[in-house]
Amino acid sequence: MGLSQAPSTTSLGAGGFMNRTWLILVSGLAISACSESGTSDTNGSGGTGGAGGAGGSAVAYPLLDCDPLVPEFCGYPFPSNVYTIEDSSTASGRRVSFGDEFLRNNDSTPWDYSDGFSAGSPILTYLPRATDAAFGGITDIDQSLSETSPTMLLDAETGDLIPHFAQVDTQALKPPGAKPEESSSMIRPVVRLRDNARYIVAFRNVTDPEGATIAPSETFAALRDGTASDDESIEARRELYEDIFEKIEAKGWSRDEIQIAWDFNTASDENNTRWLLHMRDTAFELIGEDGPEYTITSIEASTDDGAIDPTNIAFRIFGTFRVPLFMTSPDAGSLLILDENEMPMINEETPWADIPFEALIPQSASAENPAATIEYGHGLFGEKEQIQSSHFRSFMNEYNYIFFGTNMQGMADPDETAVREALASGKFSSVQPMWDRLHQGFLNHLVMLRMMKTSFAQDPMFGQYIDADKAYYHGISQGGIMGSVILATSPDIDRGALGVMGQPYSFLLFRSVDFDPFLLIIRVFYSDYRMNQLLIGMSQMLWDRVEPNGYSHHVVENNLPGVNPKEVLMRTAIGDHQVTTFAGHVLARTMKAKHLTTGLREVWELEPVTSTESGSFYTEYDFDLPGQPYCNVPMSMCRDPHEHPRRREAARKQLDEFLRNGTGTNHCAPGDADEHQVTALGVCSYPSLSGCDLDETDAQDLCIPDELP
Repeated sequence: MGLSQAPSTTSLGAGGFMNRTWLILVSGLAISACSESGTSDTNGSGGTGGAGGAGGSAVAYPLLDCDPLVPEFCGYPFPSNVYTIEDSSTASGRRVSFGDEFLRNNDSTPWDYSDGFSAGSPILTYLPRATDAAFGGITDIDQSLSETSPTMLLDAETGDLIPHFAQVDTQALKPPGAKPEESSSMIRPVVRLRDNARYIVAFRNVTDPEGATIAPSETFAALRDGTASDDESIEARRELYEDIFEKIEAKGWSRDEIQIAWDFNTASDENNTRWLLHMRDTAFELIGEDGPEYTITSIEASTDDGAIDPTNIAFRIFGTFRVPLFMTSPDAGSLLILDENEMPMINEETPWADIPFEALIPQSASAENPAATIEYGHGLFGEKEQIQSSHFRSFMNEYNYIFFGTNMQGMADPDETAVREALASGKFSSVQPMWDRLHQGFLNHLVMLRMMKTSFAQDPMFGQYIDADKAYYHGISQGGIMGSVILATSPDIDRGALGVMGQPYSFLLFRSVDFDPFLLIIRVFYSDYRMNQLLIGMSQMLWDRVEPNGYSHHVVENNLPGVNPKEVLMRTAIGDHQVTTFAGHVLARTMKAKHLTTGLREVWELEPVTSTESGSFYTEYDFDLPGQPYCNVPMSMCRDPHEHPRRREAARKQLDEFLRNGTGTNHCAPGDADEHQVTALGVCSYPSLSGCDLDETDAQDLCIPDELP
């Protein structure tokens, strides 16, 4: 069977606001404590969904291509329930339905399977000439929970205010190419939202460069003030907005000061996890209890001429293992095959794929002293051979670990060209194979973990070196980010370490130097900065199926079916050029980790501790860079500290103790072997590694003044 067809959606034209198909349902507004028509979401995050949406309200929405609440830009505000329709077949009771003008020549297929919006989405709107003057920003999260906050993110069911920060899009304000007239106003939640839940968004008291309060659009003013409008979509939302305003006013806001407000529903947990879980369960059933078939294709021993590292590595092994194939082909650029129920199915013509792997067995391993195993997650568009790094080889031998790895299909070296070519096609939706193929990439990693505990642990030559009861995960950068998905879905490990990681991807991208070359391609075809933000916001809905935002809340509790709770070590580098620590904080909060202090700074809502006996913890290392930009641009000053933490001896010792014992200890102290260690007890700071010039004094110089030109 070939690719399944996208589900049927209403055809939308690209004409003006008054001429497009806009209304799916007109009904009275029914308010109740809990919608009787709702469908429960039992993933532990709570929330209900029903005829109109989650949050205890059966409300009706018009289906719009563009929303006249923001007449200057089609697609804003985003996310919004006016881009969804009712669908009783989904867990949330709704399905996303983007129109032609909204999509700008993109194929809707990647989003057609979504039953709501991301629980980690950037929240986007446009207020002409808005400045940051009223916003506390990323360093004042408490402002968002205060009575004077200029922004509100409200859980419509619980009535809870959601901590967040607000800012305008600095990308649009920085020269060269600055277009302040295209600068979005944005809210970024600093905690993961609940699945299958309704949220209300509002802005007030946002000002222009002259300090004047920005007026609402005419259409929003008509909703707010009850004045007449000839826009049918406004008339259809009168009762809906009475509910929205009632909930906002209950928090002490005055209706007449609101500049814009709207609501949206998050997707169900099933929407995010069902494809990968189905693939895992299908594969494990086919593989059986004895484990996956594998073939060793080459062996390099330490006695061979040119051996990789005879001092540390006894054997370097290359091979393949067999995995059910759910893709149109095993190659980069392939797509998931979906059946009539919109579930992945095995390729009938090529049901199995032989996936390459590599394993390194240290000199320290023996039949009397078998080694623990670590599945390694490689970096951005990397490859399995990264386990050969010299600092990994010495760590393996010093602490007696076998490292093994495979390429993360979807974001491995062969996929980078496919992603660039897809973007260069001029259709952002052409990147769909990356998200699809990541499902197969994660399945491959899950099967490889199973192999190392079962069939390979019984290998007649190498099984004697493996302690199958001690299996762990360790990922760096992309591998640190994606490791949360593996931890949430694998029943074969108890602990994992995530280096320089974070969530969600939409938070990371504009703050990463790694995204810059991809953004350049995107801007060739989508030159409006607002469209850049919208595309990445839309992509978060697809990322959730294959990144931490869809899975991290299941790692330590609320575990997915068949999976054990995990303990997790998380480490970041302050001033990281590639993965901002602010996203690391979101991931740590989602996992309810404690903050193992290193004498550097506090982290909002992470409990500081000096050590841990069990559980998950987050910790930071510093390399004396001049801070980190608070705006949405990458840190680019001085030397990138991205790879520094894992190379510190204090970090290596910490990693070993955590994986084996589950304990967390700060080993940064005077007298460590690293000559760069500072003298203050327990302060993990290595100033001589900064690479800073004297004139690089403040990372905030990478941002621009609050005032617009």
